[in-house]
Formats: sequence, C-alpha cells, structure tokens
Amino acid sequence: MEFNRKILKQRREFLELNYQDLVKRLFVKGIDLSPTTLANWEEGISVPDADVLPILCDVLKCKVHEFYS
Repeated sequence: MEFNRKILKQRREFLELNYQDLVKRLFVKGIDLSPTTLANWEEGISVPDADVLPILCDVLKCKVHEFYS
C-alpha cells in the first residue's frame, strides 16, 4: 500500500486550509513541521511518519486508512 497524496490535498482543500493553516493546527497538537514538509507530502516527495498520521487525520477529520489505496 502506498500513501495517497491526493487525499491529503483533497481533505486540506475541502476544509479550506492552506499549508500555513494546517501547520498551525498540527503545531497545537504537538507536531512541529514546515509548510514545505506538507508540500512535499502532497507532491509525493516524502510521506508523513506513522506517528504523525493519527494527528494529521484528527485535524483533517478523516481516518488513517483513507490515505492508503
């Protein structure tokens, strides 16, 4: 299974969040990363670490399995 970067972008845009908004929401939950990191996830350059996924899903209001096809 592979991380589906398109789902990340769809969820972020559905919630009307830009990279900076998402970074701020993740920071409040203890995840410190840059907008560039999020862009890299959406572009398929890198993927989120397993420990970040549940928090990312909490912020984006989705389930971890939705990111894997």
